[in-house]
Amino acid sequence: MRTSSIGAAAVLLLLLGCPNKGGGSHAIDGAFTFLTTDNPNGEDDDPAVAVDAAGNLHVVWTSDRDGTKDLYYVRSTGIDLHTTTITWTPPVQITDLDPVQFPPPTQGDNFPSIAVDADGTINVAWFRWNLSNECHILFERSDGTPAGWASAVPVDVTVGANFDRFPHVVRFAADDLRIYFGSSSRGTPNVNDIFVTSSSDDGASWSTPAAVATLNTPGEQSQFPTVVKLANGTYAATLDRWDLGTTLDLFDPSSDVFYAESSDGDLWTVDQVTNDAPDDVNDITPTLFFDHAGAGHLAWATIGFGDPAADIVEVPVSERALYPVSAQTLDPALGIADHSPEIVAVTVGGLQVYVMIWVRIADGVHNQVGYRVFS
Repeated sequence: MRTSSIGAAAVLLLLLGCPNKGGGSHAIDGAFTFLTTDNPNGEDDDPAVAVDAAGNLHVVWTSDRDGTKDLYYVRSTGIDLHTTTITWTPPVQITDLDPVQFPPPTQGDNFPSIAVDADGTINVAWFRWNLSNECHILFERSDGTPAGWASAVPVDVTVGANFDRFPHVVRFAADDLRIYFGSSSRGTPNVNDIFVTSSSDDGASWSTPAAVATLNTPGEQSQFPTVVKLANGTYAATLDRWDLGTTLDLFDPSSDVFYAESSDGDLWTVDQVTNDAPDDVNDITPTLFFDHAGAGHLAWATIGFGDPAADIVEVPVSERALYPVSAQTLDPALGIADHSPEIVAVTVGGLQVYVMIWVRIADGVHNQVGYRVFS
């Protein structure tokens, strides 16, 4: 794994549970590889990834390749550890908006979230930005086949004169789906707070959104919720917060990463993870992932480690109080902006590895989705 130093690499291999197979074993250290190569002068952004029971990766992201921002989907069909490359199904277009009614770069479908049920059903939530400057959460389900996506019917989760963004869909129980999201119109105007809506019929209908009071705090904006149900039935989350009164929105330098725990998904205990004294380091797009032993890790994009263009960093949840000492950079590329990481643990041929899928602005202009396989 390429990190900021040889020592850091050794530490991170231990933190991520690199298996020791005895003599002749070696770490897998794949290079950044583009997930798609057919839109180099456009924008491919906002990847979401989930792993099914068979170990296949499912990825949904947004792309403007047909003239507006739509959602696309691929599934992995194999991981080659010798070349550290992944074979993918052909991209399937999930949504198809009219570029006149939804002109890029802002209007259109943005920031999908994906959850795969035990039976392989794929749940996707995202937000759609229209010309009335409204953002609404949408949801649909599919079996993942081209025919399944073609027949899937999007459901309006939120409507009206609202600015709802950055949803995260999570399966709570067999009859309980929930979507956490941020809104700047449902509480104090122009202040982002986190809300939740639930469905007891697998997404056919959704409840009126309710504020998650314990994930919000007076005097700050809360956004980018990621919620995970743990094996013991409790819940973990990560989110971003930044100051009020900013015109930079989520790119405000006061943004910080937080971690939260809950027994029921409603009442949360929140810890601040990043805390730079001048409050001038942008820490954004946090996510949660779990190693092969089930231990939680946080990952996000930051300019706090010497790269003004932003790198991806990782911190074990158990060592979050030690940040920044406990942080390690993942695949640093000085001067190249990286953001929106998604990391999953998979086993390939008996070897435990990780796949990180994220956005790299390799040419300094266009967001492109890529991945890396490492141990």
